[in-house]
Amino acid sequence: MEPDRAYIRGQDGIPVLVDHSSNPSSPVNKKSMKFKETKTDQPVDSVRKVSKTTGEILKAVFTIDGEGYDVIFNEKIGRISWSTMNATGRRRRSSKGFSSFIQKRRLSITEDTYLDGLDISSLFGVHLKRRQKSSSGKEDEGQCLGIVLSMIEKKNVNMLREKTAFLEHPSEELCSPWVEKIKDCIKKIHHRPAVIKLFLQPFAGNKTGRSLYKNTISPLFQSAGVSVDLTEIKHNEFVKQEMVHLNLQDYDCIVCMGGDGTVNHLVNALLTRAQKEKDIEMKHNITPVKCPIPLGIIPTGKTNDIAQSVMGVADAVTATLHIIHGNFQDVDICSVYTPERFHQWAFNCQYGFTGQVLTFMKKYKTLGSKRIDAAVIKALTKSKMRAYECDIEYIPAECSYPKNTVCRTGCDICRNDECKLEHTEETTIDLVQELDPLSQSFSSDASSIIDLPQNNPWRSLKGKYLNVGLFTLPGISDYAPQGFSRYTHLNNGVIDLVLIKDVEKKEFVRHLRRFGNTKDPFDFPFVEMYRVKELRFRPRYPTGWNYNDHDFNEIKYQMSREASQLQVKKSVEVINDLDHITNHDNNPSIDTLDLSDEEDEQEEEKSENQNPPERLVGPMYRKTFSEIEREKHKWHVRKKEEKLKAKEQAKMVSVWSIDNQIVNKLELDFKVHHGLLSVSGLGVSPHTEFSEVRLGCLSGM
Repeated sequence: MEPDRAYIRGQDGIPVLVDHSSNPSSPVNKKSMKFKETKTDQPVDSVRKVSKTTGEILKAVFTIDGEGYDVIFNEKIGRISWSTMNATGRRRRSSKGFSSFIQKRRLSITEDTYLDGLDISSLFGVHLKRRQKSSSGKEDEGQCLGIVLSMIEKKNVNMLREKTAFLEHPSEELCSPWVEKIKDCIKKIHHRPAVIKLFLQPFAGNKTGRSLYKNTISPLFQSAGVSVDLTEIKHNEFVKQEMVHLNLQDYDCIVCMGGDGTVNHLVNALLTRAQKEKDIEMKHNITPVKCPIPLGIIPTGKTNDIAQSVMGVADAVTATLHIIHGNFQDVDICSVYTPERFHQWAFNCQYGFTGQVLTFMKKYKTLGSKRIDAAVIKALTKSKMRAYECDIEYIPAECSYPKNTVCRTGCDICRNDECKLEHTEETTIDLVQELDPLSQSFSSDASSIIDLPQNNPWRSLKGKYLNVGLFTLPGISDYAPQGFSRYTHLNNGVIDLVLIKDVEKKEFVRHLRRFGNTKDPFDFPFVEMYRVKELRFRPRYPTGWNYNDHDFNEIKYQMSREASQLQVKKSVEVINDLDHITNHDNNPSIDTLDLSDEEDEQEEEKSENQNPPERLVGPMYRKTFSEIEREKHKWHVRKKEEKLKAKEQAKMVSVWSIDNQIVNKLELDFKVHHGLLSVSGLGVSPHTEFSEVRLGCLSGM
């Protein structure tokens, strides 16, 4: 206890703090430190209202469920501390003591954290509490009851919850400066968003998005003083259309409330908008710019693998508190291309068995939560489970850390700048050159094999694989608590390529079971894992498989071939004329060669001025019944062949599962980009204890 303070007992028997620091000349002896049975001329309530402001320090006495506390707010160190006014230091035995000061929503593991005070950094909101009148529901009206402090506390190692502390005092004149000072101190904390744009998918998951936002999410944002611009998603292209006209400078964060599909749509819209603002056209050898605004994810969908990989848990309250506190983590992302153009952005992509499971899940969506078990059983049947032939080319990534290193909160690998494998000046050159008909290397006498340089960085793999997985996130889900790729890091600039070779069903089921327990699912001889920067995927078709192409026309093919040869011949003649002119002594300049199209234009004008040919009108030819029947028969035969072709082709290829969304494009190229996006979350805690999860459909196999 400080020597310049003394407690005296008032008329009602409640001890009151008297501060003598304002008068240093007044001696304070040991007797004044004890409780005195004296009467004071000043009422007790007026003494409680007195607060002393010394520079950046506020002092006052607040009542907490009938017990007095001496509360001090030190703005300089950013801390609110308190001590009981009881001389013995013991709290009352009543249930309304200090235990109700921190209002417990649920059992907490940090119960003794706030015994002597709390830091301002742990707060996210403060407001005055008033007694609401029944006739008026306005917040600014009513008698002042005290100050409510909103803070964050851990429910477990990964899950957060809200806690409130109520400092009771009836004087609004005393409480208002405290509220304003604490608000100003909270606003000084950097990287906390003040205005956000929230895209809500009301039909995600159990279709409870509206009620969840109204009853749970919105009160948290209001307590933190965050302004929310809410927009409901109406269709798949809605986010893309809204992002075109959205002014990103008006917001501090873009928030998505939905599942993995909604997150993927918003990520594609954000990154595409960022590239257009910098006039960057997405191509294979282009390095994109980082998204200028962070992304917040509130998981409410059926699959929330992206949110769980970054936060460790799929909880809407935890995600909201991460956004309010400004906890963001840089993550890697892939750009996906077709052979012709840019396709989309993606985090995790899988081909083969996972694509089949996702396809059957769409068919069995009426089964509810059992659709996953039904889809896995269907995909493991003898007629559906198969290996797919494919060609894979990749550029390996050079990483010094071991492959069995997991990513946790504060991971040194993700923070290390040396892991950044991509630079703004570095571009990947495609070694497969474009066909030039005038080049001698592509003449008929040249070899059909393209000779690549010896320092070619590309590596190739060919074979049959049950599943091909590309991961930039661990892919944590309810059925894989540690992730489908548990050794993948969030921000190391690497794609983890996981290949599962053709193997018996029994061994493959053993591999699937290990996703739900602590055993290593990659500790099998038929599982291969590579770390790559770029990858090309091409499916392979059997060489003996053939079908009738009814759209092929021999005459059109010959005409197009002759036209292309004629074009090449004209190009060669132009080059020969240029060489002849440059080698001529009298005319060394090439300006004398007339390459204009005046003659062609004159011929076109003449043809337009000529009268159109007269059309002959006569009786139309009517097909006989035999010809009509013959055409019908050909049409039915063609349809039958097309169905057979589609059936055979379905057995040879699968579909891509890109962020749990079906993509029918097969020939795709992937390239990883280091830390291109900031997502709300701090990663999985290193103290996380994983429980075993079992799929009921795999127990009997």
